[in-house]
Amino acid sequence: MPEEKFPWDSLFRGGGGDGGGFSDLFRRKQGKGPSSGFKERWDKIKPRTKLIVGIIVLVLVALILSASWLSTFYTDLLWYDEVGYTSVFWKRIVTQIWLFFAFGLLFFAIFYGNIWLARRMTPRYEKPAGTLSQVEEALANFRERAGKWLDRGLIIFSAFISLIVGWSSAAQWEKALIFFNHAPFGKTDPIFGKDIGYYVFEYPFLRYFVGWLITSLIFIIIVTAVTHFLYGAISFSAAKGQRFATHVKVHLSVLAGIALLVQAWSFRLDMLGLLYSPRGTVTGASYTDVHAQIPAYWILIAACFVCAGLFILNIRYKGWKLPLAGVVGIVVVALLAGGLYPLIVQNYVVKPKELSRESEYIGYNIEFTQDAFNIQDEGEEADVDKRLFPADLDLTYDDIAANSATIDNVRLWDPRLIKQVFVQRQELRQLYDFNDVDVDRYTIDDGKYTQMMVSGRELVIEQLREDARTWQNERLSYTHGYGMVMAPSNRKTEEGDPEFAIKDIPPVSREGLGVEIERPEIYYGELAHDYVVVRSGAQEIDYPLENTNKLVEPYYEGQGGVPVSNFLKRLAFSIRNRDITFLFSGYINAESRVMFRRDINERAREVAPFLTLDGDPYLVVTEDGRLKWIIDAYTTSDLYPYSEYYNDEFNYIRNSVKVVIDAYDGTLTYYLVDPTDPIALTYGRIFPDLFTPMEEMPEDIKSHLRYPEDLFSVQMEMYKTYHIDDVEGFYQKEDVWEVSTETYDISNVQQVTPYYVIIKLPGEEKEEMVLMLPFNPRGKSNMVDWVAARCDYPHYGKLINYSFPPGKLVNGTQQFESLVDQQTDISEQITLWSQAGSRVIRGNTLVIPVEGSLLYVEPLYLEATNPAIPQLKRVIVGFGDRVVMRQTLEEALQALFGAAPEPQPGPEPEPQPEPQPQPEGDLAALIQQANQLYDEAQAALRNGDWATYGSKMEQLNQVLDQLASLSGQT
Repeated sequence: MPEEKFPWDSLFRGGGGDGGGFSDLFRRKQGKGPSSGFKERWDKIKPRTKLIVGIIVLVLVALILSASWLSTFYTDLLWYDEVGYTSVFWKRIVTQIWLFFAFGLLFFAIFYGNIWLARRMTPRYEKPAGTLSQVEEALANFRERAGKWLDRGLIIFSAFISLIVGWSSAAQWEKALIFFNHAPFGKTDPIFGKDIGYYVFEYPFLRYFVGWLITSLIFIIIVTAVTHFLYGAISFSAAKGQRFATHVKVHLSVLAGIALLVQAWSFRLDMLGLLYSPRGTVTGASYTDVHAQIPAYWILIAACFVCAGLFILNIRYKGWKLPLAGVVGIVVVALLAGGLYPLIVQNYVVKPKELSRESEYIGYNIEFTQDAFNIQDEGEEADVDKRLFPADLDLTYDDIAANSATIDNVRLWDPRLIKQVFVQRQELRQLYDFNDVDVDRYTIDDGKYTQMMVSGRELVIEQLREDARTWQNERLSYTHGYGMVMAPSNRKTEEGDPEFAIKDIPPVSREGLGVEIERPEIYYGELAHDYVVVRSGAQEIDYPLENTNKLVEPYYEGQGGVPVSNFLKRLAFSIRNRDITFLFSGYINAESRVMFRRDINERAREVAPFLTLDGDPYLVVTEDGRLKWIIDAYTTSDLYPYSEYYNDEFNYIRNSVKVVIDAYDGTLTYYLVDPTDPIALTYGRIFPDLFTPMEEMPEDIKSHLRYPEDLFSVQMEMYKTYHIDDVEGFYQKEDVWEVSTETYDISNVQQVTPYYVIIKLPGEEKEEMVLMLPFNPRGKSNMVDWVAARCDYPHYGKLINYSFPPGKLVNGTQQFESLVDQQTDISEQITLWSQAGSRVIRGNTLVIPVEGSLLYVEPLYLEATNPAIPQLKRVIVGFGDRVVMRQTLEEALQALFGAAPEPQPGPEPEPQPEPQPQPEGDLAALIQQANQLYDEAQAALRNGDWATYGSKMEQLNQVLDQLASLSGQT
């Protein structure tokens, strides 16, 4: 019976049917005669023209559907061109493309090749109709109806799956690049003798590739079997032994044998993965792993080879019993040799004599962990310099005076509390905010090395009034923060506020500071998230004044941002940001530039996503008055053999890169500060234009580099256990440390956080900035050690571990806190302030090494309820078992040691007029003069000017002698 068709001809052509086609109907309404119809016209078009039209339509549809992806790709390319790293961009893209095609085509060749082979092996004969089962008859009807469409469908299905496989494989671009370009570590693992670079660089890609092969082969075996079933080569209704055609058995047996060989490779990689085993007392291959698990893997590998051979051998025999027996054998071996036998060894061989069995492997763990975290303290290549610190109790004022640079830089301002002061005193407008306060140092006042608290004043557009949050204000007018605030870490005003060295808008530097900000605009920062447009036709607000705003004149002068000089770029950014206003805004012109990725962390991470960024970027002022951000960047790995994991995240870390970003134009530079790091060297090979040698870093940036607190915290977390080099001592954990604790706020006991301090280390000639942390024995409160990380060149990055003489008991920070609590005058003062409605805050407890002794310093803050502005009111100082509290550090030191220091050689004080003899009865004048001299002496003491202090005190003594003589005469 002929198949009925819908009368398309009469629909498109006139004349067919009663009413004609749509075309004729339309033409009659227009008063025109019948047309030849759309279909006839289309049929007259040449096939080549039809193909071109079809391609154009498909391209337009693809462009519309992929507009978002294309706009993102194009604008990313423009952004990489702006920052100067297009080579990085194209390297990543090209690698993703070749991975996409390599894995996609490989999968398609294997996948469709097996489907095609299954089709080619289709039986040439058909069973008689009466002998077919219902399933076979249904499949025969399906094949007859589907015809060529089934073949085409299989090709389309294969291509679709291959696209998915290729797309997912393209995401492995980083693993592929480091696999082919890695540098060696120059150190081998102790079990298999392979270079560490194999595990860090090659192992991840091999694991992916083997997993990809096994998954692909299993999927291919299943689809191939289904294909054979669809084409009748597998029949479950046939007699036993005839259900699989001979060619099907050959086909599937070969595929299964290949899959088993790949599984053997996977077992070999699992064997190498034992170097990260958690089975023993430490991470790494343990006694059980080496003597039981590794042999078990070799047995499994042999079993896979045997089973693969059985599958191939089974081609000559009927049924599947032989290869299935091999598969069952692999499972039994895995359970017995891979599971039960290691369990028996661990419980009955290792545990009864664990130390003797595991000592060799614990030693490996100690060595490799210390190496991975750069905390080796033994041998010629030691990372930690171990020194003895006497902790003497004979410190005098002469020692204090000789270390005036250390005393002048004792950090009295807690970064968390001084931020509140910055916010209240220096935000100045609601749009501005200070993200955090950082510790840095500057050489000021003609050569004085001074620790500073610094913070950038950034713009937060979300704090703009709701009724003012228009597109023009958010994108064109309010575009940047302005300036920074700087204050010495140990100075305060009479009211208890910081003494600002740089303040206000526009930034004003204290006279004689030696640090000037010439380019205060902050377009790129920690709080800059959304895109803005500069050099637009709208007025850009530079900074707010009292009742108005200062406008930028001239327009933005830097090269930051992407030029949007034509319609295509504007369209691309409009689609990317889903912002139609950007496209049609009349303010945006050929000179305009779009700044996006203004968040410095996002900016640095975009170019180098393989680097882990530090959580505390900081802002510095260069010699030419520009503001620049410094971000510490780390290379990490979780595949360093035998190394213990930090928080289950990584077991290798290096601070190999310093990222510098200009706050004005966004210039991005990656400085390679550790050229010995194999991971950094590998990425340098992959991206030759990415890293800038350390030798090219400007000195005004280099002088502000700090040993990062995040890295130091990680290292000290490991070092508190891994300072133990002796295997037996490590196993028994008798000498494990804890980070010292302190009382913060009023009663919160917390761990001391690493803190920056400028000190003169014992045996060194001058002061330098270090990052230090004190330790206690585990479960004890006395101090046992303190570790310092040096921040200044040429000693940058060196760690020093200062330990105390054996048997010497040194007060820990919490013991100092207990001494403070026992002082009734301190407790009474705190109680009195608290009763007055103010909040008393005990600041960080700082241990300050001076010569061979330790000072303990704790600032005391008073915070009113409204507004909540903490003020530095007292300083508590401890030495040995003595504790005093005074208004300033200088007064506390004077009270603690009981006498003024001897004047130290220094600049000659200006000649002071000798006190004139006073007539009898003129006591008031002498008293006034004595008070004046005392105030001047205290001011000199607060400023650390010991020479002037001594001179004033000498004059004061003369006046007091005159007062005494006058009193005697009266």
